[in-house]
Amino acid sequence: MARIAERILPCTELDDILSAITSELSGILQFDQSSVALLLPGNQSLVLRHVRKSRGDAERVGEGRRVPLTADNLIGWVVLNRKPAFRSDIAADRRFTEIVAEEHMASDIVVPLITRDGVIGTLNVGSYTKNALKESDLQIVENSGRLACAAIEHALLIREAKDAGDRYRTLQQHVTDILMLVDKDTARIVEINRKGCEALGYREEELRAKFYFDLFPQEDQYLARRDFINILSHKSKSFVDRRLIGRNGDIMFVDIDATLVTLKTAPVIQVMAHDISQRKMLEQQIIMQNKNLQGANRKLRELDRMKGEFLSSINHELRTPLSVILAYSESLRDQELTPKQHREFLDIVIESGHNLLRLIDDLLDFSSLELSGAMLSVSLSHVHDVVRAALRDAERPAAEKSIKITFKPGDGVPAVKIDNRRMVQVVWCLVHNAIKFTNPGGNVEIRTTWGDDGVCVQIEDDGTGIASDQLSRIFEPLQQADGSSTRRWGGLGIGLAMAKHIVELHGGRIWVESELGRGSVFSFVLPINTDDQFSSTTDSNPVAES
Repeated sequence: MARIAERILPCTELDDILSAITSELSGILQFDQSSVALLLPGNQSLVLRHVRKSRGDAERVGEGRRVPLTADNLIGWVVLNRKPAFRSDIAADRRFTEIVAEEHMASDIVVPLITRDGVIGTLNVGSYTKNALKESDLQIVENSGRLACAAIEHALLIREAKDAGDRYRTLQQHVTDILMLVDKDTARIVEINRKGCEALGYREEELRAKFYFDLFPQEDQYLARRDFINILSHKSKSFVDRRLIGRNGDIMFVDIDATLVTLKTAPVIQVMAHDISQRKMLEQQIIMQNKNLQGANRKLRELDRMKGEFLSSINHELRTPLSVILAYSESLRDQELTPKQHREFLDIVIESGHNLLRLIDDLLDFSSLELSGAMLSVSLSHVHDVVRAALRDAERPAAEKSIKITFKPGDGVPAVKIDNRRMVQVVWCLVHNAIKFTNPGGNVEIRTTWGDDGVCVQIEDDGTGIASDQLSRIFEPLQQADGSSTRRWGGLGIGLAMAKHIVELHGGRIWVESELGRGSVFSFVLPINTDDQFSSTTDSNPVAES
């Protein structure tokens, strides 16, 4: 986006700006066609301009085509409603008549171009492939449209500033600039035009009783006196970005031109102050937009880095169980294996297969949770049963590291309405993480309690812990304890994000307390439905388990 800004902001002609925006968009978005629809005089229709194909030699179908300003076509609808539109599957949306139907676009984005004078048209991007364009692309196109509008307004302001001197020459012709005559000896205001009175909020006789320096804020008066001396000594007569202050304290940014003239043999200073407040505002907006674009670029770079790490992790995590399955499957062909070895090898193959299936399920669940929130299959269940189910799958990895897992069920813990399978997934993820980040011979403890907030499950380990600056984003997708975790510990960095999403779908909350080198405590709370709760006395084994 920064490159787009650098390309279009120097442009001073509308066609140059719009041509540049469609050209530069092709460098950051994957699409097949872009165009601009501009309102024609009379505001009854639009015309397609600057049609650009991803293939430079392709025919520019639709260039110059008229678009009715009606709500039955998407471009007309966007202009009338002043809202952007995104269609991931055009064929499934029968609301609109397609203007360039022969192009058979499958997905598109249309955003309005809005300047200070209103909507001037739309910026359009399309693809021949369904679902090729994403919600994130809509933000990029909207930002590009805003940049184009800012550049158009900037060009208009520049043109207005250049024409100001030609349009308004004298005080008698209702000049829009502030004009005044100032006594060169006393600096008292001798005359001031109507524009000056209106802009500063004073009557003419009030201003004629003031000195030139009274028109400036207190902190700018030293600069104003220095400018005055430079005028008298003929060192300078133009001063930019000066500030005037009105009756109510409002600040007006002005460029000042001043010359010494003689009226009736008495020399005075003629001062013309041109209001540049809008330009300064636009400059500030452009600066803020540039900062926002720089922030967006940083986020995009971070996302690109995370994507690379994620793909690398998937490659590693898929290869590991597949390699184990292949290796032990080959070994099972050995006729000299004892029955005991045969069973052990089969157990390893089955466990690796389950690990691979769990990884694939996690990826599919994460995708469905992110996109749709996933429907829960809720029933009245006990968290103790959920914990025990998760611990069965954790026995082997814990035994391999000689880690002791202790379960301390709380007294009187009531049942809650939960999706059993999803909550087992949450507990297994937290226990698996505790095992993964705990050194061999360490301890993992699971506790349950309950209170006014609901039923609480805590998983505590004495492992490596988490740095304080990582705690705030540990539950974000594709995040792990540090940049090297993916390589050292494995995993995709989606488990905690998925656990957080599942807990929040149940109306609960999840958090972590940790200190680097001293272990971590992951906790989550599930709300209790008081009409259906029952005591944990139904728990078949309410005592501590190891």
